[in-house]
Amino acid sequence: MRHCSDWGMMEFLRNGRDTILNATAGAGRAFSFLTVEVRTLQAAAYILALSALLSSILALLRDRVLAHLFGASASLDLYYAAFRIPDMVFIGIGALVSAYMLIPELARRDESAQRRYLDNVVAGYALLVAVVGIIAYLVAPWILARTFPALALSGALPELISLTRILLLQAVLLGFSNVAAAITQFKHRYALYAVSPIVYNVGIIFGAIALYPLYGLPGLVWGVCIGAALHLGIQLPSIFRDGFFRRIPTLSEPRLFLGTVMLSLPRALALSMNQLAFFGLLVLAGSLAAGSISVFMFAYNLQGVPLGIIGASYATAAFPTLAYAFSRGRSHEFALQISVAARQILFWSMPAITLAIVLRAHVVRAVLGSGSFDWTDTRLTAAAFALFAVSLVAQGLSLLIIRALYAAGKTFVPFVLSLFTGTLMLGLGITFLRMLENRDATNFIEAFLRVQDVVGTEVLGLALAYSTASIIGTLFVALYFQAHFSGLFESLRRTWWESLTAAFASGIAAYIILNLIGDVTFSSTLLSVLMKGASAGIVGCVAAGFTYWLLGSREFAENAQAFRRALWKEAAPVTSGEQGA
Repeated sequence: MRHCSDWGMMEFLRNGRDTILNATAGAGRAFSFLTVEVRTLQAAAYILALSALLSSILALLRDRVLAHLFGASASLDLYYAAFRIPDMVFIGIGALVSAYMLIPELARRDESAQRRYLDNVVAGYALLVAVVGIIAYLVAPWILARTFPALALSGALPELISLTRILLLQAVLLGFSNVAAAITQFKHRYALYAVSPIVYNVGIIFGAIALYPLYGLPGLVWGVCIGAALHLGIQLPSIFRDGFFRRIPTLSEPRLFLGTVMLSLPRALALSMNQLAFFGLLVLAGSLAAGSISVFMFAYNLQGVPLGIIGASYATAAFPTLAYAFSRGRSHEFALQISVAARQILFWSMPAITLAIVLRAHVVRAVLGSGSFDWTDTRLTAAAFALFAVSLVAQGLSLLIIRALYAAGKTFVPFVLSLFTGTLMLGLGITFLRMLENRDATNFIEAFLRVQDVVGTEVLGLALAYSTASIIGTLFVALYFQAHFSGLFESLRRTWWESLTAAFASGIAAYIILNLIGDVTFSSTLLSVLMKGASAGIVGCVAAGFTYWLLGSREFAENAQAFRRALWKEAAPVTSGEQGA
């Protein structure tokens, strides 16, 4: 009888497994266009940039819904504060199974060894995240009461604890999605990888529109968890079709997981340092006027749009080839890939900085100016956005160089950098807040950023600290990279001056147009804001393009050629610097 019962249970599990595999295979066929392999840097970067744009549009829609519902208020401060512990869990534990560690490991194994390796990684991660998640769940009240005393004194601590505990599920799901993302990128399925953040934001918007009216803030954070589940789920069909995870993963060879943990530990510590520094800035913002956390986060999210479209896209597209080239000893291909990606980041980011600064009020008002988000919130967020935008080039280059160091196996250097940058960021944050206690310093920064008579300008000191530390940190890591690999500065010298000139021309042109057609005010309608901002932005882009053309920019010619190939469906020649694994 026992034998028959076991046989029946095995048959039930086998049928269930086959049903899931058939369903995922059907889903894979339905979305087969997302699984096409892309092997050239420019094509991969364009796909990632386009999807980053779509994802950013949804993210901006998400922030507009939140701004409409809450404005820069204590309630929204509560929502953003609830992410701090889950984000620490995700960064600290999820980094142990990140694509930057797994892709080089996959590159040096055959298919059978890859499956065995990933089975052990997933099983080990599941065990680790269960232990850490339980600890985080239990210690959350103690940590939150001490890091956000103002929210605790207002009586919001019980709700903050509840929201934090719900969001721990999001951290777990995104950690497993890290493993899926490594496989997706390793297979050069950049379109599929790029869709993940899009569906993630869909889940959050669903929570804001459908669940918040029914359940309040808990409904909003459950929407975040739904988005995380979609982030993971959309990648699974193609992964199952490749033959991965055909059975429940087991920790049959613990050394594989422990080896990955040891390799990943410096990166996990590096990201934890970054997250701790960001956490520290938000704690400082929580000690300021109500709504300061919201202003800081809104401005930070806005600057993340051009960073994601430009810097993150090129850095992500370059990484698999960098890992493959270094693992095969192709130093020339490694250096060429870094050079091409860095030049493109400069080419696009420099004009983006000036346009962000000139059009800051238009961007903020168009994206967030609705409902409870008033004119004071607009002006303060716009000023913080401009300060964040100053470091866009530095942040983009830092993403690329750090990925190159991971591909080269130098995992300890990013940790030292993040420790230095994070410490500097917090130190500058405290220093700038103290400086702004001086009325003369406050008057200067308020006049410079046109936020006179606005309450809560102290938060601008935190945005300035973030950008200043990012620029200094990038300078140090670039000097280290130049010393050990050489050639980076030489390859960027011409592009730097060309992009600086184009950025200046772009900013001047956009500013002139704004003066001719009038600036944005509180009474400006959304259509008026969009028309004025779009007109100045388009003229600024044309001015930048024309300047690049006059200067004979190599990057301008490369992008023009890539666009022509895309429009006319011409085959792109694959150079040695663009080949992938």
